[in-house]
Amino acid sequence: MNNSFFANEKFEKLSLSGEYLQGKEYSDCEFYRCNFSECDFSEIDFIECRFEDCDLSNVVMKKTGLKDVKFYNCKLIGIDFGVCQEFLLSVNFYKCQLDYASFYKMNLKKTIFKDCVIKEANFIECNLNESSFDNCDLYRTIFEDNNLSKVNFQAALNYSINPNLNKIDKAKFSYPSVLGLLDAYNITII
Repeated sequence: MNNSFFANEKFEKLSLSGEYLQGKEYSDCEFYRCNFSECDFSEIDFIECRFEDCDLSNVVMKKTGLKDVKFYNCKLIGIDFGVCQEFLLSVNFYKCQLDYASFYKMNLKKTIFKDCVIKEANFIECNLNESSFDNCDLYRTIFEDNNLSKVNFQAALNYSINPNLNKIDKAKFSYPSVLGLLDAYNITII
């Protein structure tokens, strides 16, 4: 993978754990069953790409462009998405593991998180307006100073969201998980 531009290519079973891949562009590419754990993706642009069954744990994403990128059944543990390039950022996650991920100050409007495990991650100062956490486990994930307007939490589990620290206008919740909105008040519900 020494070229600097790839278009309409399919990469399968690559094992590049720990490698430095700076300064490349991938357009309309597909990655299947690849191991990118602990790789450095700094300053790479991924445009309309798909990752499926890949391990991207602890990948460095400094100034990485994620433009209409979809992740399916991927391991994305410990990634700091907050250092990604903001311009045209668009990502969606399906059946992914996003434990310990950071989404600091990101514009994630209309982002789909479906069937994901997102434990002990953080969403701080994010715009999640109209996003969806469909059937996601949000155990010990931090939500602070976010725009959660119109976010769909109806099928989300184990979340704890302080309404005083987040804008939650027209967000959707369901019982009994909605009780996670009361955790900040240290009350007992019987």
